[in-house]
Amino acid sequence: MALFPITGRYVGDFVPLLVAVDTEDTMDQVAQKVAAHSVGRRLPEPPGGPVYDVYLDDRRLDPTATLGSLGLAPMQWLDVRPRG
Repeated sequence: MALFPITGRYVGDFVPLLVAVDTEDTMDQVAQKVAAHSVGRRLPEPPGGPVYDVYLDDRRLDPTATLGSLGLAPMQWLDVRPRG
């Protein structure tokens, strides 16, 4: 359990974000943390509610995978998109 910095971007927002997440966070939790900085501030909540997916190099990551299990480097770029 450790803080870990990622670069996150909510797709559709023009601002990339430095977000502190935990190595034990699931991708669902990471998505919520990134989206919280864009949705409701610069972008409206997507239809269907606040459910998001995380993408690494256009590959959707398993929503139940933990950040620590993926072996990512600090400051890794992750995209967050509405699910569906």
